[in-house]
Amino acid sequence: MKTLIYLLVPALLLTIGFAQAPPPPELKDPFLDNFVGDWRLERKMGNGRIAESAVHGEWSLKHHYIQLHYGFADKSADYEALVFIGFVEAEKTYVCHWLDVYGAGFDGPGRGKLDNEKHSIEFRWDSKEGALTNKFTFDPQTTTWTSLIRQVEKGEWKTFAEEKWTKK
Repeated sequence: MKTLIYLLVPALLLTIGFAQAPPPPELKDPFLDNFVGDWRLERKMGNGRIAESAVHGEWSLKHHYIQLHYGFADKSADYEALVFIGFVEAEKTYVCHWLDVYGAGFDGPGRGKLDNEKHSIEFRWDSKEGALTNKFTFDPQTTTWTSLIRQVEKGEWKTFAEEKWTKK
C-alpha cells in the first residue's frame, strides 16, 4: 500500500503541473491562412474519373492546426476526411494527419517543408504498402489551390489524384 502511495503522489503532482501549464502561443502562419474558407474541389483520379466535393478549412485546437473537412457539405459524401496540418517548430517542418473513411490503417503523419518560391508543401507518408506524397500548391494570383497526390505502385510513382480548389 505504501509503495502504491509513493507511486501515485508523484504521478498526481505531475498531472497537476502539466494541467496548469499554459498552451504554447497560437501558430501564426500566413501560408496556412490561405486554407481558411469554403472550397469547391474537383478531383481527377488517376483512372480518369472526375469527382466533385466540398472542403471547409478553419483554424482549430487553439489555432495550432488548420483543419480541412473534406465532404463537409456533400449530402451523401462517398469520401469524407478530417485533415490537420500543423508546424513542428523544433524541426522546422510541417506535419499532416489525414483521417478518413478508410480507417486507422492509413493514418500515420506525413511530413513536409514549405517551398516559399513555389508556394507549396509536399507531404510524404511511408508505409509497408509504399510511399505516398501530397503536394499542396497555392496560387496567390488566382487564390486557388492544387493538390497532386502520387503513390508508388509496383516500384513506380503514379498519379493517384489531382485536385483543383476554388473558393465558393
